[in-house]
Amino acid sequence: MPFESRVHARCGCGFSHAAESAEKSSTRPFAFAASPRHYERDRPFFIRHLALDVTLDLEKKTLAGKATLHIERLDPDATEIELDAIAFDLKSVTIAGKKATHSYDGRILSVHVSAKEKKATIAIEYKVTPRRGLYFLEPDEHVRDRPRQVWSQCQEEDARHFIPCHDKPHVKMTTEMRVKVPNGFYVLSNGELVSKETPKSGAWTFHWKMNDPHPSYLLTLVAGEFAEITATAGKIPLSYLVPKDRKKDGERTFARTPDMVKYFGEVTGVTFPWNKYAQVVVSDFIFGGMENTTATTMYEHILLDERAAIDVSSDDLIAHELAHQWFGDYVTCRDWSEGWLNEGFATYFEHVWREKHLGRDEYELGVKHDLDAYLGEAAGRYRRAIVTTTYDSPLDLFDRHLYEKGGLVLHTLRTELGNELFWRGINLYLTRNARGVVETRDLMRALEEVSGRSLGMHFDQFVFRPGHPEIEVGISWNRGVLTVNAKQTQSNADEVPNVFEVPLEIAIIDDKGKSRVEVMTMKQRVDSFAIPVAQRPAFVVVDPRMRILGDVSAKAPNDMLRKQLEKAPTARGRWLAAYALSKSDDAPTISALAERIADEREFWGVRAAVAEALGGIRGEAAQSALEKGLSAKHPKVRRASAAALGAFKNQRASDALRKKALKDESYLVEGEATRALGRTKESSGFDTIVEALDRSSWADVVRVGAIDGLAALRDERGAPHILARLKYGNPTRARRASVMAVPKLMTDRKGREALEDLLDDSDPYLRIDVARALSEYGDTKARGALHERLGVDLDPRVRRRIREALRDLGGDSKRAVDGIREELDKVSGEAHELRARIVQLETRAGIEKKDPKRPGKQANSRSGKKKSGKKSKSKK
Repeated sequence: MPFESRVHARCGCGFSHAAESAEKSSTRPFAFAASPRHYERDRPFFIRHLALDVTLDLEKKTLAGKATLHIERLDPDATEIELDAIAFDLKSVTIAGKKATHSYDGRILSVHVSAKEKKATIAIEYKVTPRRGLYFLEPDEHVRDRPRQVWSQCQEEDARHFIPCHDKPHVKMTTEMRVKVPNGFYVLSNGELVSKETPKSGAWTFHWKMNDPHPSYLLTLVAGEFAEITATAGKIPLSYLVPKDRKKDGERTFARTPDMVKYFGEVTGVTFPWNKYAQVVVSDFIFGGMENTTATTMYEHILLDERAAIDVSSDDLIAHELAHQWFGDYVTCRDWSEGWLNEGFATYFEHVWREKHLGRDEYELGVKHDLDAYLGEAAGRYRRAIVTTTYDSPLDLFDRHLYEKGGLVLHTLRTELGNELFWRGINLYLTRNARGVVETRDLMRALEEVSGRSLGMHFDQFVFRPGHPEIEVGISWNRGVLTVNAKQTQSNADEVPNVFEVPLEIAIIDDKGKSRVEVMTMKQRVDSFAIPVAQRPAFVVVDPRMRILGDVSAKAPNDMLRKQLEKAPTARGRWLAAYALSKSDDAPTISALAERIADEREFWGVRAAVAEALGGIRGEAAQSALEKGLSAKHPKVRRASAAALGAFKNQRASDALRKKALKDESYLVEGEATRALGRTKESSGFDTIVEALDRSSWADVVRVGAIDGLAALRDERGAPHILARLKYGNPTRARRASVMAVPKLMTDRKGREALEDLLDDSDPYLRIDVARALSEYGDTKARGALHERLGVDLDPRVRRRIREALRDLGGDSKRAVDGIREELDKVSGEAHELRARIVQLETRAGIEKKDPKRPGKQANSRSGKKKSGKKSKSKK
């Protein structure tokens, strides 16, 4: 697909406006040579309750107050409890009101506890100016509309930057917060609002208490000025806190939350497990959302205006964070290496909600997009086991393997077991481990117990080992036998199975529409299956329910594929045919694809797949079909058509895209058309792209599309526009897109140095993209700046990207390869069009041979000239 169904960032997993490059070798390891193994940390004392009484100083960006920890001994021989606390200014440490013996190195606070004490109460008075974990926002001369806010983000181990705690997920405790804030502010935290003091002068104080245990990474503190929207889901009170001028957008965005709360309770068999659920929208949030227990924090782009709501939904993000209230909050991964039990479930529940709300086709399309996202990372950055203990920072694990592949594992398990057994197993998993910590074996045992199935091989292949099957399937029929030839082509790298044992399911449909399903188990690298089928099938659908978590491609006769595109009973069957047909450029295939994209009754996902196929085939007829697609009623079809038209390097495509770039009711269509306009390489589109740089839109999708368009156009006039939008004060997403555009537009030292200057930027996502861009630049002189930043950066995501850049950075050879690749792309485009013209001429010759008296007709040539008796010369 040219784009994902998901348009929002989520918790932990970084969002990029552009997909990861898949050009790098998939043999690169996930772990670095010096990456350590991580194991669950000792906990000789258990923290039963944590109480905070703090004051926020917005001017100084500090937190000051007292933390009281009620602890209980587990190890009878332990004499010290170690608490995580980063850069605290300690005032006092006491036990039961008496000065406690302690030591502190700026990271770990060790407090002596007498061996006689079974229980103890530790009080710590301190002051801290946190660099992570708790963030203070205020307007400045460049960003005057930024609100004054304070918000926390503790995942994965950042609570320690402002709260003394055992900062690991396997320790759960009850909590409470008394927070003093400036007059007029509101404070949101976990659990129940016990009291609020709002005097006419002086600080306001809010007291929140969480009576159910939860880990430190799910603590939350948000302070600011908000409008409140209230609702209910059964007996559960809901609230949505949004900027005061966005109340209508908040009502529009969160409208389906009550239905989600009810449905997730029904499907899991566990009603919402907390006393309330709040969602608060803050500015400049570093993730898309964060599932703090009972109180999720969301970034500002979740709010949709009327125009954005035409083809954007925030339901995915809302469902993802809501699902965490069961998966992650109610049952919590014991260790970050098991984090897929949090994120894989939350990702899968996006699809569970989509299936309920929009139907099975949307569910299967979402699953397919997640497979594409995972395969992209596996082909580009690295392949790793979902569960691994070898990493540098826990946040390194929050990637496409943890989220998308984790969700895909659940999809395949549900497909294997069936709905009834799968959901019964999920209920057992939740109820047996309620309010506790879990690991993968707990899920596997619950599913095995209710189903009687042995699932060890499934988990071993897809959870505990890296990689996935890459399968080529060939279909042929002859004399009553349907032959299925299957070959696994994945590389046999370290820890990757030489052969995956997977079910190969095919649906055989005859001319009357009757279907039969055959399932074969593929156990060898090359397998061949013979199935008695008396009459030649109308078509065959390979892996119709996506039982295989991997890359499956099918080859079948084109007439079968065209019939599949038209008649397959599921949208998945039809879009699979579209992708298979993208490798053929004969006239009947193009005609079938053109007919399908023009059918307004067809599911939009199929039409988007057809658009991508036509973009791959190219040629005049394909271009005409895509131009018609630009006028489709469904905005996502228009968007897919625009993306595909970017593959056509001619003025006609540029003119068609320019009209859409200038005006469409959808922000996303305008943004995609502007991006594709640059990909046509026609300089006439330059002014239109530049005009779009200053057009406001939801989440800056139009401006980002324009920046990507300038990068693709490779017109040196675009460089000043890109450099201007690198500067602080420009919208964040525009700055990030500009960073990635620099290596495409500037080949000199000026571009590299402009990027190096941004390595000290305050935005961690920008620094991540700077590291990526410097790697793309291919200039080894960037290594010095990257090494310098690596030594001081606090963000583990940035450090990992810098290390990847340093590992992968090449010199002049990389730039030469990029140049060759661009030239090959250009030649490939010309070859596609030339071949399409040859096919048309051959078709024409065949018609005239059958009917010599038939009058000549105008051929579909690029020049549009009528054919004469002489052959026209093609232009290269």
